[in-house]
Amino acid sequence: MSALEGRRVLLVEDESLVAMLAEDMLVDLGCDVTVAMRLDKALAHARNGSFDLAVLDVNLGAQRSYPIADVLFERGVRFLFATGYGFAGLEQAYRTVPVVQKPYRLEQMQDILIHVMTCTMRPRKDAPADAGCGCRPAMSGALRFQAEGFA
Repeated sequence: MSALEGRRVLLVEDESLVAMLAEDMLVDLGCDVTVAMRLDKALAHARNGSFDLAVLDVNLGAQRSYPIADVLFERGVRFLFATGYGFAGLEQAYRTVPVVQKPYRLEQMQDILIHVMTCTMRPRKDAPADAGCGCRPAMSGALRFQAEGFA
C-alpha cells in the first residue's frame, strides 16, 4: 500500500494532455484525483472541496494559480507548484512552496508528494526564501526540490 493511497488530490493543470498524464500518475499512486483546468473551477474546488494535497500548474493560460494557492494557504491544505520553469517561475511571495519540474515522472511525483504530506513545517506566503522546511529528502532520479531550503 502506497503512502498516498486514498489521498484526495486537487490537480490544477490547463493543458489537457499534461493533465491526463498527471492524473494517471496520481491514480497509479493510489490518489483520488479531482482535475480543474480553469482558474474559476480550481478556485471553487479549493474553497469548497476537501483535499489532502494539491498540485498547481503555475501558468494557467494567461492567468496564474496564485489565487488558488492563497485559498489553500488559508485552509491549511498542503500543496506544491508544477512548472517547466522551476523555481525561477515563481513570484517571490511563493518561493518557500516546493516545486516539481515538468515534465512529470512517476517516482519524482511520488517522492515530492510524500514529502509535502509528511513535512512538519508548512510553507508560508511572503516568508523569506530560506524559511523552507530544511528537510533533506533522499534524492532519487532527477528529483530536486527547487525552493531554497529544499535543495
